[in-house]
Amino acid sequence: MGTIRLAVFSTHPIQYQAVLWRLLAASPRLHVEVFFATDMSVRGYQDVEFGSTVKWDVPLTDGYAHTFLSRDPRIQRVTRWYPRARCLGPLLDRFQPDVALITGYNARFWLEVILHLRSRGVPLLIRHEASDTAVSRSPIRHLFRDICLRALYAQISGFGAIGTAAKFHLHRLGVPATRVVDTPYCVDSEALKAQARSWLPQRPSLRAELGIGAGECVFLFSGKLIPKKQPLLIFDALAHLSSERKQQIHLIVMGDGELRAQVEQRGREVLGRRFHATGFVNQSEMGRWYAAADCLVLPSQKGAGETWGLVVNEALHFGLPVIASDGVGCHSDLIPDQQTGRVFPSGDARAFARHLNELADELPGRRADYAAQAAIRIESFTTEKVVEGLIKLIERAADPSGTQVV
Repeated sequence: MGTIRLAVFSTHPIQYQAVLWRLLAASPRLHVEVFFATDMSVRGYQDVEFGSTVKWDVPLTDGYAHTFLSRDPRIQRVTRWYPRARCLGPLLDRFQPDVALITGYNARFWLEVILHLRSRGVPLLIRHEASDTAVSRSPIRHLFRDICLRALYAQISGFGAIGTAAKFHLHRLGVPATRVVDTPYCVDSEALKAQARSWLPQRPSLRAELGIGAGECVFLFSGKLIPKKQPLLIFDALAHLSSERKQQIHLIVMGDGELRAQVEQRGREVLGRRFHATGFVNQSEMGRWYAAADCLVLPSQKGAGETWGLVVNEALHFGLPVIASDGVGCHSDLIPDQQTGRVFPSGDARAFARHLNELADELPGRRADYAAQAAIRIESFTTEKVVEGLIKLIERAADPSGTQVV
């Protein structure tokens, strides 16, 4: 079998996906072109949830062929209705893909892409944030969604499952296991390993700059300061700890958003000088704060849309255990036991506090043990694993008879 022409579709360049497109493009088995609806993340855009202009300081489009369907500067965010798959037909006629990979379905852009591809008989693959539990729905909405997704999934040749919840969702909706391949959700694992190698040796000086004393425990929150992430629950949990315990705890909050003023006020009230707010931190600098920390906390609200929680992947790359709510989609994959952290019921400040207390006790003496377990766990969630799974799906779709030589 010759080179497979793969068309990839995404709404815009995303830092966690760019490495995957580069690695696929580097495969001698593939000829890859990525089609983006908009260039907003390259030129910079107003992120409503961060509450600031975002322009990532890592390369988003290097190393692979790509085309923007729109460069309209008025496009500042992705919604169900915009951007659109404008002028896609002639581009597909020019590229003539053998297989197409999409990364979503629930917006007009995706429906237009799917219609274009199906009208040309191009086999479709999907790798998306599939979940039955990430968003709470009424029984009627749940039934309507199931009917729509069964119809959509019947058009899909292969599925890249990002984790346990995704595989359960696909199985429940009747997708045969033979059409599903593991493509675990990941960050740019090599870049994170490089950041860890650079920043972790500086850990003593980074902590000294923050006034962190020997034996003190540093919890880190990383993400948008928005209601679904529930950053204020951290302070509700800290309120259940003794004064002596709070004197041994520091909290770093890395991020920005609509709750920033409330978070900073509560942080100063509860922890005083032991509270550290960084604001928005770009990709190349976030390793500084992970290296200074002992444990990540992510108390996201269950049913509010936390389909995975990639900051958990980031934390494990730095050897940090994680305390997460059961509203964080990745908890059954990355925190399946107490070797890489703790999981508490969403919204339960007392249970959260118990885990804060446990980890504050354990980490001064067991940091190396948690780091070793984190390294073992995260090795199953790397970019190489994803690309290996995607290539398997692509080859199956390009040659459904199974006659290709691997």
